Amino acid sequence: MRTQSFWSASLLAIMLLFVGAGATVGTQAQQAGEPWIHLHIDREGDDQVTLNLPLAAIEAALALAPTSIVENGQLQLGQEHEVPVAAIRAMWQELRGVGDVEFATIQHEGNDVRIAREGDTILVRVSEGDNDEDVRVEVPVPVVDALLSGDGDMLNIRAAIQELSTMRGEMVRVIEANNNIRVWIDETPTQ
Repeated sequence: MRTQSFWSASLLAIMLLFVGAGATVGTQAQQAGEPWIHLHIDREGDDQVTLNLPLAAIEAALALAPTSIVENGQLQLGQEHEVPVAAIRAMWQELRGVGDVEFATIQHEGNDVRIAREGDTILVRVSEGDNDEDVRVEVPVPVVDALLSGDGDMLNIRAAIQELSTMRGEMVRVIEANNNIRVWIDETPTQ
């Protein structure tokens, strides 16, 4: 992760923190038992970002997300690639019922990418052998179902967040040579 992207992520995390804090003052989300989402970025040296938000505040915080991620119902993959959400939804409907299977394995110039389904989880693992970098993402199938439950080219963020509120544990882990990123859900407001 380059320094610029680290500081961009840090700024976004701080903005999310303020939105989340403002959205939850005086609400039940601060009570014990409500789900909290945590983000921890640990960069070599003294650079760290810690974000703790009630899951209920994420929907409001997503309004701050840059349009470079999702714009006009299009999921942006890089700077040149747009994938219509309707196309992802159609593909998911075909793949959803196949059970445990490895969807894709890509090996190119020392990089390995594996996308598979194991039980009720979609696993994405990216490894860069020479750099000791590893990305692991676990996406529960019910969250994918909820996210794609909207119409046309719209992602149903509200339904995905509601589904996430029923889950606990680690969702994302990124391990790089100089950075570690972890995202998880539990019922504690602090890490």
